[in-house]
Amino acid sequence: MEVLERRRREREERLKRARRFAEAIRREVSPASVVVIGSTARGDFNAWSDIDVVIISPKFPKNPLKRYEMLESHLEPGIEPIPLRPEDLERLVERGAPVVEDLLRGVVLFDDLGVLGRLSEGGAGRARLNY
Repeated sequence: MEVLERRRREREERLKRARRFAEAIRREVSPASVVVIGSTARGDFNAWSDIDVVIISPKFPKNPLKRYEMLESHLEPGIEPIPLRPEDLERLVERGAPVVEDLLRGVVLFDDLGVLGRLSEGGAGRARLNY
């Protein structure tokens, strides 16, 4: 039981770090939907795993490099931001990209855009996201 409790605390600490990062980003790109995906969300992370944080916002520039420039001052070791615009997510849904299932199974930190509600209502392959 001690091992499980330690693991639960580690996951909670990782999610707190992700939430602090997301709150800082949200001030700049609100409205936004922010979801932790990957090993932290699933709970099968290890000491070398990063924390994958998907940030969806219409305020991100179209140029992906400029998105990372917006996030640069908030970056910290161990957190891997994945900035998307709503239309990027729409294309991923249309293609049936695996990240869509990851979003549905992820840990939602914020959903100002209602993205996850629409995804779960329509299913990963059928959702239509209107912003």
